[in-house]
Amino acid sequence: MNFDWKSFNLNEQIMLGSFAVTVFSFFLTWVDLEFVTFNGFQQQGYIFLVLWIYPIIFILQKKSYNTMVSLILAFINIVFIIWFITTKSVEIYEGESINVAGTGLWLAAVCSLAFCFGCFKQLDQED
Repeated sequence: MNFDWKSFNLNEQIMLGSFAVTVFSFFLTWVDLEFVTFNGFQQQGYIFLVLWIYPIIFILQKKSYNTMVSLILAFINIVFIIWFITTKSVEIYEGESINVAGTGLWLAAVCSLAFCFGCFKQLDQED
């Protein structure tokens, strides 16, 4: 399989790029408590990539796929990652809580938004 970046349209490049940056985010901190940190692999962040497998495989194989299904999966991924960020709150003193989500988790959330944007623009382009 030859990989030629220029053969993909801009929307597919956005989706592939956001996938690659999300994989990179696994090496960054997803939970940061100052004295202990956890990366994306320790937080099982790869589970979020399961929803991206369908469009990524078809894009890499240069086959047609259902863009609406990809958009729905991307939206579900955004909901799950936002929920995951909200679960990273820790109560510290008398009802005060802080969110200990690290930079890698926020980067993965931004990439999820970019992936959803790429799917949306791809859907808009097909019409």
